[in-house]
Amino acid sequence: MLQSLIRFSFSKFVPSKVTCWNCKSNEFINRFICGQCKYLKEPSIQLQDVNYFELFDLPININVETRYLEDKYRSLQLKFHPDRFVTMPPINISYSQEYSAFINEAYSVLKNIHERAEYILSLKGFQIKECSVLLDLEFMEEILELQSQVQRSENINQINLKNNQEIEKMTKQIISDISNEQYEKAYEIILYLKYRQRLRDQILLHI
Repeated sequence: MLQSLIRFSFSKFVPSKVTCWNCKSNEFINRFICGQCKYLKEPSIQLQDVNYFELFDLPININVETRYLEDKYRSLQLKFHPDRFVTMPPINISYSQEYSAFINEAYSVLKNIHERAEYILSLKGFQIKECSVLLDLEFMEEILELQSQVQRSENINQINLKNNQEIEKMTKQIISDISNEQYEKAYEIILYLKYRQRLRDQILLHI
């Protein structure tokens, strides 16, 4: 199904109305590299309205083809590697490093299902703030008790197994909710999920 999704190309973006700082050309065949002099365009201008999915030529979707993501990442890094611009003024190398850092950040988010879910929600107007929703008191008491047991090195294996099962169940629900555009529901589950993830991290320190 993913292979049938329409992928976006940089050339299809609405170009930014910025003249090339080097040759003053208005050639916008490529959003990030001048079509005339091949110098890199200023990242702070060109990246300000680009989301991570666009950068990787992907539609905004919770499901991402891992192999494609990895291949695209390598392709992008090669395209903006500083070695490609060593014969140009130093500013091009500086710009290439900024693009490379942005690519790394995007890849890190998109390859992780939980970070990808949070990013999609942020694009839909849901910024993850744990104090924004009053969480179930019974849930919070359970988490506190489990944290206390872990701290005392009690029942760690059982707690770890159950907690991982809950994380997996929550993850599946988040994927389903985002796929069905139930963003508010996914948002609330992520808030609960974060407590499970912190418990998991605490468990790992005691195993």
